[in-house]
Amino acid sequence: MAEKVDQNMVRALAHPLRVEILRQLEAGPSGPKRLSVRIGEPLGNVSYHTKVLLRCGCIEPVEVIPRRGAVEHIYKLKPQGAIGSGAWREVPSALRTHYAGSSLAAFTSRAVDALDAGTAESREGSGVTWLSLNVDEKGWKELRQILRRVEKQFRAVADKSAKRMESAEDALPVIVAAAVFEAASGKDIEPS
Repeated sequence: MAEKVDQNMVRALAHPLRVEILRQLEAGPSGPKRLSVRIGEPLGNVSYHTKVLLRCGCIEPVEVIPRRGAVEHIYKLKPQGAIGSGAWREVPSALRTHYAGSSLAAFTSRAVDALDAGTAESREGSGVTWLSLNVDEKGWKELRQILRRVEKQFRAVADKSAKRMESAEDALPVIVAAAVFEAASGKDIEPS
């Protein structure tokens, strides 16, 4: 008998922006405004999808901060809401693969848009690099640890920037990417 799939997790993953919000919250509590700046999406969209994640039980409120006549809601990821959690592992692999593919497609689309707009190489230090490496199991684990540290550092920079910015108009939208995955077998891998 197939294990029961967590329908709330499936519902939460029904939109790529919700997947990205969950990924962002893996680094720690945040609110829609800060998430909007980090992700580069309009605040209204991020707020809407954050509320969907709250209804699905993937996140929970941790703080309400008064801000200029309004309130900022801060949320944290529930343990079962993390991508990679037990609930995530129960989602059928085809669905997990679909969302991984959606994430890569979104990145590729944004990269192509930047190339078309002439912004991909407009700033000093812009660039893309990738490597094909051969590693053992211990090397795989080391690469995963490095990736987690790099993600945290990327998010820390975005958080500090969000605190310094007066408004969303001050935001410089950038794309950063880091990935580690096993290459398809049979593909040529250069010696490391």
